[in-house]
Amino acid sequence: MEKYGQYCPIARSLEVLGNRWTLLIIRDMLFGGACHFNQLSRGLPRLSRSVLADRLRQLQEAGIIERREKGVERRPGYFPTEAGEDLRPVIETLLKWGASWAFGEPDEEELDPVLLMWWMRSGVRFDRLPADRTVAQFDFHGVDESFWLILDRSDASLCLKRPRFDIDLWITADLPALFQVWLGRMEFSEAVEDGEIDLNAVPSLTRAFPTWFTWSPTSDTVRTAVRHRG
Repeated sequence: MEKYGQYCPIARSLEVLGNRWTLLIIRDMLFGGACHFNQLSRGLPRLSRSVLADRLRQLQEAGIIERREKGVERRPGYFPTEAGEDLRPVIETLLKWGASWAFGEPDEEELDPVLLMWWMRSGVRFDRLPADRTVAQFDFHGVDESFWLILDRSDASLCLKRPRFDIDLWITADLPALFQVWLGRMEFSEAVEDGEIDLNAVPSLTRAFPTWFTWSPTSDTVRTAVRHRG
């Protein structure tokens, strides 16, 4: 942990939180519900597992998170302490500032299709899904691989290889467009109208598809910032 050598609460805060990836780990815990090592690793694919382990250790030592068991399965995970929960408005302020002043068109290096699919898998609204299992195939322009979400009202699975089930819904999209839809910078209907997202299925599924996801926790803030920019 880098020391600034200044007796100042801001300097002390930055000594705890200023390392690369630390605030994104806290973001995923507070706003993404990630509490297990593999969940955090999937949500931060460019972060090595060794650095993730180191950051989690530092956050535990600082009293921002704790490792404990939770739920019926008593599976251990990482959870914010009171100090960690108090960072929620800090992350929200960074979100509002970033959405207003630093969030433009995506760079190519920021567009990881596996990460987007993981976000979508984690944002499924199970109560909105059809009664029967539904398999959705995603194809992105310029990306060689296809991706599949297997959805039912009790579980959502992301597959990187074609599943053995029949495909019910095909989504063909520009990757930058679906990222921007997910994050609230573009409306789903706008992307469809512009031909950047195409759905192929029976009409009931194509109409319902946008309602199956919560979309990003940042989306409302980003939409507000886009409207204000006019």
